[in-house]
Amino acid sequence: MALETMFENMSKALVNEVLEKLRSESIETIEESLNPMISKHDLAKKLRKSDKWVKDNIFENPRYSTDIQSMLDEGLIQMTAYGEKTRVIVNRKAIKKFLAEHSTELPWLEGV
Repeated sequence: MALETMFENMSKALVNEVLEKLRSESIETIEESLNPMISKHDLAKKLRKSDKWVKDNIFENPRYSTDIQSMLDEGLIQMTAYGEKTRVIVNRKAIKKFLAEHSTELPWLEGV
């Protein structure tokens, strides 16, 4: 194996390890409150992402529309519109489960 290829494989493995650790830590901290609901803004802070990233990649991502709609139907996500803004609160356990199932599919390296 060429030295260049070896270093390339090691760097990919390191990036994947760091990403997995960040995902795991972020998802674990979601349930650390007595309040069963978390706002979109607080969720973004826990995930170390922007509100826009959470909105675009989770709540408004067509790939997850069925899952999100199911959570809406069950009352696990509540959306209240205020003019152009929409306030979103979500059940902590439900979003933690959702993220555990889909975290490897999300573009963690994109956005803030």
